[in-house]
Amino acid sequence: MIQPMSLDVVLREFTEEYKAWVIQANSGKYLVVPDNRFPGRRPIVFFKSRYDASRLLDAILKVRPVLEPQGLIEVEVRLLETLRGIAADRSRAQADSFVILSPNEVSDLISQFK
Repeated sequence: MIQPMSLDVVLREFTEEYKAWVIQANSGKYLVVPDNRFPGRRPIVFFKSRYDASRLLDAILKVRPVLEPQGLIEVEVRLLETLRGIAADRSRAQADSFVILSPNEVSDLISQFK
């Protein structure tokens, strides 16, 4: 089974300037997206482009329109700064890992919502 990236791995692999995209609600919480590759995990998904975040968000809203009132949008963030903030949050009941998806992985994830 594939494991989501740990914070330590991400900190080694990316620079402080690296920017990524994430789906965020009006409440400030990041969207947790179930992924069949990570059974039992609740990862926050990061994307390499806004286009990829938008594609997944559209697919999710089509199958879960109940999420629309949350005001989900694609937000560009500094990856490492954001991950550190999430990791430091002691109320992490929302998520337990991070995933940074390539465009191909986004397509695979979208197919899970059809």
